[in-house]
Amino acid sequence: MSRVYYVDTSRTTNGKRRRKLHCVYDGQKIIKIRKLTKLRNADEIYIDSLFPEIYNEILELLKKGIKVYLLKDTKVLKKLRRENNLRKSDEVDALMLSKIPRECFRALTVQEMERRVKVQPLINEYELLSRRIKTLKMWIKRDRYDYGLRDSVRLMEKGKEETAKKIIEIFSDDIIYKEACRMLGISGSVDLAILLNGLRLETSSAALRGYLGLTNNRNGKYNRNIRKHLTQLANVVYVDVKRGVVEPSCKELTDIIAREPKNKALFKLQTKILKVLKSIWRVVNEVSDKPAGR
Repeated sequence: MSRVYYVDTSRTTNGKRRRKLHCVYDGQKIIKIRKLTKLRNADEIYIDSLFPEIYNEILELLKKGIKVYLLKDTKVLKKLRRENNLRKSDEVDALMLSKIPRECFRALTVQEMERRVKVQPLINEYELLSRRIKTLKMWIKRDRYDYGLRDSVRLMEKGKEETAKKIIEIFSDDIIYKEACRMLGISGSVDLAILLNGLRLETSSAALRGYLGLTNNRNGKYNRNIRKHLTQLANVVYVDVKRGVVEPSCKELTDIIAREPKNKALFKLQTKILKVLKSIWRVVNEVSDKPAGR
């Protein structure tokens, strides 16, 4: 007999130190599991979050013909808890997922998960090399001694460039990536690729701004790493336009750069870039029944 499961996912369930199991509601009771692939007779699985640590599990389920749906906006969970006067817990969230309308979820696809499984290790490598290069350059500048570190930096920079090319190649046929490059007046942007991989464009614009720290919220809770790539992308657009290297198809970008001081322009560019990505995603998904560009 096929069954439907609702899962509050954990990114640490397979960790070596801190371990927190996935919390599952099967329609009758709460259970806890280490792997999503252990769910018996699953026909449909509804999850609240999608972490890199569970990409392979999701892909395996999809290839078996099991449908997996991702909650579009976790604020729906918060609203349900508030309406039912419940405190946040894994058990409560798993149960609340079962009460959320189906249209609040989107179906994950084999194609999307195959790309995520392929690109995530490359992104991890790119980020690691970026951190190491920054640290070594800081040491060289601070200590005023080379110690042969410059050769290491050059090797790492070469490796970083090669990794960036691999990431860009994976996104080269992505509809949203190509259209965003055209509208922003750029080409071959690893920051754009990583940004698209990390953003959930199906969520509301307000949720996206909050996720990237582009709101007046002062609690400091936002994804600083993804925001870093958005900042770097905005800076590339700003510099290229100032130098007359490119002219973005989106005229609002050039208007912002022309009339605003640099710091203010860079912040507004980030907000506008996010709007551009959101609008492209909306157009692509309005003309196709299949999830595209994700």
